[in-house]
Amino acid sequence: MYFKPQRTTGNFRTPGKGRNRQQGYSLVEVMVAILILTIGLLALAKMQTQAVASNSFGNQLTEATFLAQDKLEELRLLNECYLAVKGKQEIVWTAEDQDIVDNYISQLSDSVANWSETDTDSDGIPDQFSWQAAPDHTNVDGLLGVPNPIGVDRLAASTGGYTRTWYVVDDRPVTKAKTVRVRVTWGNGREVIFDSVLSQ
Repeated sequence: MYFKPQRTTGNFRTPGKGRNRQQGYSLVEVMVAILILTIGLLALAKMQTQAVASNSFGNQLTEATFLAQDKLEELRLLNECYLAVKGKQEIVWTAEDQDIVDNYISQLSDSVANWSETDTDSDGIPDQFSWQAAPDHTNVDGLLGVPNPIGVDRLAASTGGYTRTWYVVDDRPVTKAKTVRVRVTWGNGREVIFDSVLSQ
């Protein structure tokens, strides 16, 4: 019987070698995977917290904007009603007309000297304008006035809430006009401001 010699290579392995070797992950690989997962979850939690805080601020900003715009529209309507009443002779005023005049005086009078004009370039013409700290009116002024702070429903708020004030100056920027600024503040120094000019 003739046996053909077999060629062997350097990769010759004995039968059964490595068969009992365990397959899987080492402890170091598992720890690295847990570390990466933890970092990812912490980043996700921080992002979620920031999203909630941003959403809360956005909601407050929307409510404050609504309150400022609401008061400005109320003052514009009051001004129009006042001009209509002033177009009549006072002897024919009704009780409603007198209420409009009283409400106008209560909410649109220039009662505090809080308008400041500065000539910064010394040419004799004021070119910088600002309001001083004290407002002319607060939310309690006028018919059905409610003291600050108020909620978005315009009723008194027991906690938190918004402070709504407004400033009025006569004959600015021109004669027979009123400049009005409505300011709503809340939280830690946050505010919304609307400016408008009403004709007289």
